[in-house]
Amino acid sequence: LSTDSNTHFYVEWTDCLNMECPGFQKTSTSITPGDIINPVSNSKGRKQYITLRQFKDKSTGDWHIHYGFNGAPQPVGYLPKSLLPGLIDKPVEISFGGLVSHRKPQPSPPMGNGRLPATTAAASFSDIKVIDENGNKFAVNINLPVRISLTRCYFLSGIDGRKSRFFYGGAGCDD
Repeated sequence: LSTDSNTHFYVEWTDCLNMECPGFQKTSTSITPGDIINPVSNSKGRKQYITLRQFKDKSTGDWHIHYGFNGAPQPVGYLPKSLLPGLIDKPVEISFGGLVSHRKPQPSPPMGNGRLPATTAAASFSDIKVIDENGNKFAVNINLPVRISLTRCYFLSGIDGRKSRFFYGGAGCDD
């Protein structure tokens, strides 16, 4: 994804990432997919909050992405409906969590803030909601499908139904 060890905001669709493929229409002057997120939370410091929204515009059929860093989400851009013909009514998959990469023989790097999700000190996604076409919000309070590639290095908790949140991360390891 990137050649550094920073945390990045990214958008991916059908094997295209950020601004590498034609299609994603950027509308923001303050954030671009692929930008570094800074500062990031750490377990002993201030917690940073990112708000993400993805929704379909009723009139155009385009899929919009909004992003907020410690504040209300602002438009980033959109994917024209012509790029995603299978998403006529609803997204097929929306993924959230952490993603790390490295070159062997180096150990895999930390994910989130490096803490395992055994406590609330780990990185988290909170207040997860699905918003329908009429603007009604529904909390995600059940566990969803999980994909963890290195379970001895990283883990994630189940969804806490009361707060619609989950915790994720890990220190990394030799794989």
